[in-house]
Amino acid sequence: MLRGHIDGLTSSGYVEGWAFDDHRPLSVRAVSVFDSNGTEHATGFAHRYRPDLVAGKLGTGWHGFRLRLKSAANLRRATLVLVDRQAKRQLHVVEKPNVVSDGAASISSVEVLLKTDPTMIGGIDELAGCEGVFNAVIGKRGVDGFVKLAYVYVLGRAADPTGISLYGKKLRRGEISPFALLKILSDSDEFRSRPRLLTSPVAPGFPFA
Repeated sequence: MLRGHIDGLTSSGYVEGWAFDDHRPLSVRAVSVFDSNGTEHATGFAHRYRPDLVAGKLGTGWHGFRLRLKSAANLRRATLVLVDRQAKRQLHVVEKPNVVSDGAASISSVEVLLKTDPTMIGGIDELAGCEGVFNAVIGKRGVDGFVKLAYVYVLGRAADPTGISLYGKKLRRGEISPFALLKILSDSDEFRSRPRLLTSPVAPGFPFA
């Protein structure tokens, strides 16, 4: 089921919200925001990470959008309509949207830059909402298959027999969750000695898709 929401406008000229497909949580939704007269004011993709979506159990958390408004038109008293462009379906209507004050974001560090890049995660905790995705992988490839993918994804190498046996047993016994395994690997001395940028759930190279 397609779901979406317009959270509101920002003082710097953006419209924010979220959109996703319950049945395809890794699909990136293309969305547009119109007014009640059918004028399109913003368009783009819902592929930004938002921890509040994870807390609310809304998909994987990678469904937020922050779209630049096309004009300086005053929309504070307008009726805004969120539309999924692929399905051509209306997702949400809001009258007199909330307006929050924000400053123009500046890229002051690599960390800030990563937060603006939806193809990379800023930290392993940003995958906490993907347990359903990981369990689906286990259903298709088995526990050992998931362990092997986890090693390649986090450490960039093939899993050793000891790791497959150890973590395979822990997963089967329910001692750890699939996400917990990724966290263990990312907290390892091996990863810390050779840190890597990891692809996000909305990137084409995400191995658990």
